Amino acid sequence: MATTFWAWIVSALVIVLLAVVVPSRLGAQNVLRDGRGRYSLSRVQVTVWTVVLLSLISGMAFGRFAAGQVDVAGFQIPDQVLWLLGISVGSGVVAGAIKVTKSASHPDTVAAYPLGAGSGRFWEMLTAEEGASAGKSIDLAKFQNFVITVLLVLIYVAQAVSAFRVVDNPAGIAGLPEFSEAFLVLLAVSHAGYLLGKVPSPAGTPEGGTMAQRLASAEPEENVAMVVPGVRPA
Repeated sequence: MATTFWAWIVSALVIVLLAVVVPSRLGAQNVLRDGRGRYSLSRVQVTVWTVVLLSLISGMAFGRFAAGQVDVAGFQIPDQVLWLLGISVGSGVVAGAIKVTKSASHPDTVAAYPLGAGSGRFWEMLTAEEGASAGKSIDLAKFQNFVITVLLVLIYVAQAVSAFRVVDNPAGIAGLPEFSEAFLVLLAVSHAGYLLGKVPSPAGTPEGGTMAQRLASAEPEENVAMVVPGVRPA
């Protein structure tokens, strides 16, 4: 089973490298930041679950391959795991839609970083996104969602490790570990609270930059690209 464990770890590192490190090296924004240039909790959650589940699938497949199995993908993915991923991705999509709507309707109250003006720290994803308290006060809906997500990720990883330890041959692994329905309900309630917490729109102007400033900082580049060189008369 050592091969499966190592394949799981290496796969996770490769996914993180492609999602976070490579974009930064290429001068692009990594997947953990949203269209405002801020770290996004929903993006972090989707990325974490993607890394855990895809690397686990990759590790199991490589372990079966190393054990000489012909059907390397001959294992099951429980419905609860698919629901888990669906809740996480669905919540991320809805959260992104809410952000886009608010950024367009009242950009002066939405916190954002002007292009080329740097970026904030990772933990800003837990702070308010709008109003005078943006980036300063902890958002309770975000905090509970973050804590519950971390707890469930650790539980699932521990469950996967325990499942691997009791099997001598990778071929004996019938599928990914199941996810408790009670935990699934807890995750759904947590995400519902997280999304509802995004509905209110606090008043005030955030410090450090707004979405209006970010849009304004992008206008010169667009205007330059649209300029057509004139022809000097003879």
